[in-house]
Amino acid sequence: MRSSPAAGWDRTEVGGLGGTGTIWRMDPRPAPDPKKLLAQWMEWETGQTPPGRVMSNLKTGGLRELLEQLSGQAAAEG
Repeated sequence: MRSSPAAGWDRTEVGGLGGTGTIWRMDPRPAPDPKKLLAQWMEWETGQTPPGRVMSNLKTGGLRELLEQLSGQAAAEG
């Protein structure tokens, strides 16, 4: 059997009609870092990074999760 391809990965054995195999799963994403997300946004505002790259960075950086969290907090506060 293969060992884990990198730290932070977990192996799960699966089986089904198509046969058996292994699925490698990553650890859950870390919590979004608001300072890092803001820095990526500012790179776009200052013209250092193209909009498509900034959107990609914001998406993988967890902007959606951060906005959902803030929206939930605002709704709970009333």
